[in-house]
Amino acid sequence: MTIAALRRLLDEIDRQGGPDAARHNTLRLTDDEGATEPMTATQTARPPAADTDPERLPVGQLLAWGDQHDDPEIQDQAARARIALAGLRARYAADQELRALTSEEEQLAQRLAEIRARKDELEPAKPKKARKPVDYPAAEVRAWAAANGVACPAVGRVPRAVVDAWRAAQQSSGA
Repeated sequence: MTIAALRRLLDEIDRQGGPDAARHNTLRLTDDEGATEPMTATQTARPPAADTDPERLPVGQLLAWGDQHDDPEIQDQAARARIALAGLRARYAADQELRALTSEEEQLAQRLAEIRARKDELEPAKPKKARKPVDYPAAEVRAWAAANGVACPAVGRVPRAVVDAWRAAQQSSGA
């Protein structure tokens, strides 16, 4: 049994009505000699050749044998096998499409990154915003903070909370 043979069988089952046709035993499958027979429950089962290894028996031939078998349980197993094969085929197709979409998505993400990098190269540099000047003497505020045990960074902007505390202290000492 090869995957290609299984795919051909599944394609043929789909062309003839899919799982519903399998359930109702109305499929017409071609045997190894090219003869086409309707697969109905009223036919007599032809067992595979005695020298045929069951592991090497083509799926189509095995399913045809199951369809033609006198035992309704065997016929039901063949119909369920067709349904399972159709489900596997659908999942395989979905996985193939998902793999292709994921690959395309990765390619598009890479292309988008390249486009954005090129766009950044071509756009003029944006001028840096000028910082608004402070309305307090930073050195004086830092000295006050150090003298009063208020945490204040040694460089950069003085935090607003420190400035507000310094102003409150200035107002209370000047009042």
